[in-house]
Amino acid sequence: MTPRSAPHRSAGRPRAAVLSRELILEAAFALADERGADFTLAALARKLDVRPSALHHYFAGKDELIAGMRGRLTLRVGDHGFGTLPWYEAVVPWARAYRSTLGAHPGIIAALATLPVAGEPESISDYERIAEAFRRDGYPEHRVVPAIVAIESFVIGSALDALAPDDNLRPVHRPDLAPALEGAERAARLHAAEQGASAATAAFEFGLEALIAGLRAAGR
Repeated sequence: MTPRSAPHRSAGRPRAAVLSRELILEAAFALADERGADFTLAALARKLDVRPSALHHYFAGKDELIAGMRGRLTLRVGDHGFGTLPWYEAVVPWARAYRSTLGAHPGIIAALATLPVAGEPESISDYERIAEAFRRDGYPEHRVVPAIVAIESFVIGSALDALAPDDNLRPVHRPDLAPALEGAERAARLHAAEQGASAATAAFEFGLEALIAGLRAAGR
């Protein structure tokens, strides 16, 4: 009896790729959520069950990976009408979406905030839309970048603040040392509750409104 031959296996690379840029980025976000931004490419490779060298087909190094993560988050934030609306109107929903998007991945915030934009296309396009809106609306050109940095710094700080307890500024153990602060903190929480918002969200909305008003005044 003739032995049954083994199934023929076609030569070359498999039809379905084991890795993809999307898969790597999603795994990187998950790892950053667990460990923060100090994870290594070796740890990411273990999470994906591949050799570290396999990641270099998609990202030259960790900085390029972080840039890709920032680009992915930028796409999630969206445009919000900078091409048609005045900058001070479009920046409100943009800032809210930016804060929410960063808040979903707090472990990576510091790395995203400190890495230069360099050649990462999604972030460059986003900043270009915002800068063009400022310029179109007659904002002094030398003030455009400082204004963007001020708004972004506020959003990043607000994303981190949203992770803290609502009574983060409450002098719980020694209210006698700070009666003004204790009263103001309690009033802020009560006011936020009346608005149906957390203290962090109420503070963000107030701060954003004040910041935009100040930037508009400074640009006149």
